[in-house]
Amino acid sequence: MRTVAIAVVAACAVLLCGVVHADTVSVSQTLDYSYDEYFAEPGSILDHPPHHRGMWQDWGWTHELTAPAGANGILSATLSLSTWDVDAGMQNVIYVNGVRLGILGETGDWTWGSTSFNLPASVLADLWNDGSLDVYMDIDAGISGSRVTLGSSTLTAAYNLGEPIPEPATVGLLGLGALLALRRRRSVKE
Repeated sequence: MRTVAIAVVAACAVLLCGVVHADTVSVSQTLDYSYDEYFAEPGSILDHPPHHRGMWQDWGWTHELTAPAGANGILSATLSLSTWDVDAGMQNVIYVNGVRLGILGETGDWTWGSTSFNLPASVLADLWNDGSLDVYMDIDAGISGSRVTLGSSTLTAAYNLGEPIPEPATVGLLGLGALLALRRRRSVKE
């Protein structure tokens, strides 16, 4: 009997470790020079207006995503910005739907780089409700006299498709509970 109990507990532990996910699909949108003149066009002079912008030249843009058919929510989303000439200590603050995400990462002088932000739950809810993400960049918030150039902005969202699938852990816990109840019943009879 003891061997059977150990085997059952081991089987329940294996079931608790398993995870089943519903299908997901990623949708992304990239905005670049074809969307707005402030994004630098390949081959353009990067350190001159209108691309190379400093304090008092803040600006924003809007991403629009359409949820795929059968989607029932957004699992996660990332905003990635391609930037040029983000100096050390420069504070280019990025906001989405009024929520501060953080500052652009340093690229070094005259070089390209990329900064990615994971969107918080409140922003995911907004994105799910209307498919829109308003991005705003407060350029040189620390007023250091630095400038920055953007090459592109990419929004990628992972949508959950289909009905949620109960995880095997629930089945394992129910089985473990039934075994404990059966064991308790047997010990009361003896």
